[in-house]
Amino acid sequence: MNFTVMKATRFGPLVFFLFFLAACGSDRLDVDVSAINVDPVKIKRFDKDFFAMDTSKLDTELDKLRGTYGTFTDAFVNNIVCFNSHDSLSCFYALGDFLTHHITRGAWENSCKTLGDDFSSVENDLTDAYKHFLFYFPDRELPKDVYLVMAGFNYNYIQSEGVYAIGMEYFLGKDNVYYDGLEWPMYKRRTLAREYMAAGFVRSWMMNEFPYNSDKSDVVNKIVYEGKILYLQKALLRNSSDSIITGFTQQQLDWCEENEAEMWAKMIEDKIVYSESEDDLNHMIQDAPFTPGFPRESPGKAGVWIGLRIVEAYMERFPTTTLQELMDFKDGQLFLTQSKYKPKF
Repeated sequence: MNFTVMKATRFGPLVFFLFFLAACGSDRLDVDVSAINVDPVKIKRFDKDFFAMDTSKLDTELDKLRGTYGTFTDAFVNNIVCFNSHDSLSCFYALGDFLTHHITRGAWENSCKTLGDDFSSVENDLTDAYKHFLFYFPDRELPKDVYLVMAGFNYNYIQSEGVYAIGMEYFLGKDNVYYDGLEWPMYKRRTLAREYMAAGFVRSWMMNEFPYNSDKSDVVNKIVYEGKILYLQKALLRNSSDSIITGFTQQQLDWCEENEAEMWAKMIEDKIVYSESEDDLNHMIQDAPFTPGFPRESPGKAGVWIGLRIVEAYMERFPTTTLQELMDFKDGQLFLTQSKYKPKF
């Protein structure tokens, strides 16, 4: 909070008190969505019906699955199970192997045991996110359905014709034996837990709703885009902490806040802000143990947090900007200039 208002002693006590309250309650993302009605989100168990199929009669079993899950059935089979198979016979072989192989079926059974059947907390978070989405984007459509799938450690989220699916095997806890077998590093595994499911879903959904739209692929455009996605997550997931939304630990968030000016100065000094180098882009927005060029205490992809701070600076300077207008702003360089982003040492 900016405490400079404390100097305004020439105002009367009541006026000062009201001014102080206004300054303290200025979070524009705290909106009333009580009048917005949406159907409660219910995560459907495609995974259970899929693995219940009888491999001796896959033709009829797939027809049954299509009757329940529509075109998503073929989208899942063709893109997850038999993407290398070009005819129905080889695809059936691949499907039978996927359903019975000890790794895929074992991972699914492990996922069921680890996650259980109660996804109400995720469903509640998504229902609230849907309400907030319609508040900001009343003319856009919500996801048609949400399914749970076992995608063979290929994708954590899938979207097909407005239907979204969550890869359950990506939320088993950082110490899960399957992650050991895959030799995934700990910095990648820390967010592979149930409490990150809704935040990751909303991120995937927002990236589908608002794909990268700048004509230029440089660091400033990429981090501003990532910052916009984080800002949308904060707008939609009002019950989620910044740590859950960003994927950073609280210690990493504290480090970013304490070193924001130093990070920005380093990016300017090293001429990274407008760089189109693939290395610079990856360092700023790709997950890693830390951000190359910054101290080892930094989180990986610290550039996305800087992007969020730029977006917040812009929205503070232009408070009447709608979220649709924010997402329509294509020029990251102009966006940065207009934001007047300049963190203080």
